[in-house]
Amino acid sequence: MSDVRVFAAGSMTHLMPCLTSLYQQEHSVRIQTTFGPSGSLRAKIEAGQAFDLYLSASTTHTKTLKAHGFLEEINILGFNTMVLLYQADLNLQASDVISTLVSPNISVGMSTTGLDPTSDHEIEVLQKVSQHSGVPLEILEQKTRLITGGRETPNAPTGRNQYGWLMETENVQVLLTYLSNALAAVADNANIRFIELPDPIAVTGTYGIGLANMPTDQARDFYKWLIDIDAQEILKRGGFNRVDQRST
Repeated sequence: MSDVRVFAAGSMTHLMPCLTSLYQQEHSVRIQTTFGPSGSLRAKIEAGQAFDLYLSASTTHTKTLKAHGFLEEINILGFNTMVLLYQADLNLQASDVISTLVSPNISVGMSTTGLDPTSDHEIEVLQKVSQHSGVPLEILEQKTRLITGGRETPNAPTGRNQYGWLMETENVQVLLTYLSNALAAVADNANIRFIELPDPIAVTGTYGIGLANMPTDQARDFYKWLIDIDAQEILKRGGFNRVDQRST
C-alpha cells in the first residue's frame, strides 16, 4: 500500500473524506491530506515540502507553480460560487442582499482564502457591493470581519463547523463564503440559511488541481480520478460546478 500526499484548500475539508473514502473502496492506496490556506500550502511546495497533489482555491497558484516547474500537470477542479449565509430570523430575499450587506445595523463576516494577496475574490465582492450601493469600499472593509477558518480566534470546538459555530456564538449575522462552505455550515447550524448573491455582485472562484513532478502511478491515477465523473458528482453535491454556470 502506497501513500498519496495531498495538499488541499481548507474549504475542501468536509469533501475530501467523501472523495478519499469512495476512491479507496476500489484502490489499494493510503491518502494523506494536509489542509490549509491555499497560499500557505503553495509556500510549502515552493519551500520543497514533499507532496503529490495540490488542490487550490485559486488557479493562480496552480498556474504559477506549473510555470516555475513545481507541477507536472494542472487542471480545473471545479467552480465554487460565493453565497451569503444569514441568520434564519432575518428571512432574506435576493432583493435584500445588497442593502443587508451595507446596513450599519448588520454584523458582516467573510471567509477568506487565507488573506492571500494573489486571491482577490474577497475584495472583488466588496468592490461590487460598493459600486452598486454607493457605500465607500473603505467603510465596507471596516465593517466586515475576515474569518480564516482554522486560523480564526476563537476556533470552533471539535466536531463543529467553523462558520456555523461563529454565527451561533460570535454575533455574526451574515457571512459571505463559498457554497461548499455554506452547505457544511447549514448542516452544522439549524438556525442559519444561505442565499445566492444577485448577479450585480456575484463572484465565482475557480479551484485548481496540480500533480507534482515525477509522480507515482498511484498519485497520477488519483489526480485523473478527481477530474473524472465519480469525483465530480461528489464535488457537485458539495457545492461545486464542473462548468461555470454563469458563463453559459
